[in-house]
Amino acid sequence: MFVPATALTVGGLFIGMALPTWHISRFAVANIKGGGAAAGKQALDLVPLAAGMAYGAIATATTSGLIGFFTGAITWFGNGAGSLAMWGATGGHTTLAARATDQELTDMGNLILLLLSVAILGAWKAIPKKAKPKMRLGIISGVLLGLSATLGGLFMATVIPLANSAGSALVGTIA
Repeated sequence: MFVPATALTVGGLFIGMALPTWHISRFAVANIKGGGAAAGKQALDLVPLAAGMAYGAIATATTSGLIGFFTGAITWFGNGAGSLAMWGATGGHTTLAARATDQELTDMGNLILLLLSVAILGAWKAIPKKAKPKMRLGIISGVLLGLSATLGGLFMATVIPLANSAGSALVGTIA
């Protein structure tokens, strides 16, 4: 069960950036209209989006199994949908790979990813109904941006080695 999720086109990058841009711009306009009085409460509405993006970005670093299959499928569909949208809107070509990565989670890092997956699935019922769509979109955006040069590069350089180290420490402590 292997769908490689190692290449991101400019179209996929567009989709990955468009999802949080949509929500952040709505948040910004609401604060401009409302004078910023309820900015703290409205900022909490962006937490599920950010949490989903973080999970999606770390999930991109695994390349096999069910999680790897889903991140590969999200990347494939995101690249296709974004390429179609960009071609339709601008007539531009988006086949150029914006970034490809070879950084992966080790077995110990995959343990941390799997524990995060269990935590999300366990808490899913308790997550407010209003937050679930934002979290889903955040996961899609995180998967796509997890392969980008800026967010993905930063994430791959810091969080992935941290997850690998945390997994090794956890196994070393418990096993």
